[in-house]
Amino acid sequence: YFPEIQSYLDRPKSLEELQRAVDDPQTGYQIHHIVETQYNSGRADSNATRFAGRLEGRDNLVRVPYWKHVQISSWYSARNDLYRGLTPRAYLRGKSWGEQYDIGLKALRQFGVLK
Repeated sequence: YFPEIQSYLDRPKSLEELQRAVDDPQTGYQIHHIVETQYNSGRADSNATRFAGRLEGRDNLVRVPYWKHVQISSWYSARNDLYRGLTPRAYLRGKSWGEQYDIGLKALRQFGVLK
């Protein structure tokens, strides 16, 4: 687990640095979608259906430390008073690309991944 622990100590990076790092996969890191994919959702309003051409686009992918990725994913699943007591994932269902992207960037900042 050393690479995962070491990556957790990374300093926050710019969005451009995180996006460029996608092309350099490394142990201890994962690729994160700023706007969630929802590939396994059967809902008609899923991001996989609505934004199919954008989800794997360069602007939506960043390389993040493994354990911070776990924290961000957990945050998306936890009820939050800022989103009317819904989970961020539930709150964002059906919202615009822009609103989902903004909240995705906010999560990256909150967990010390993005400057």
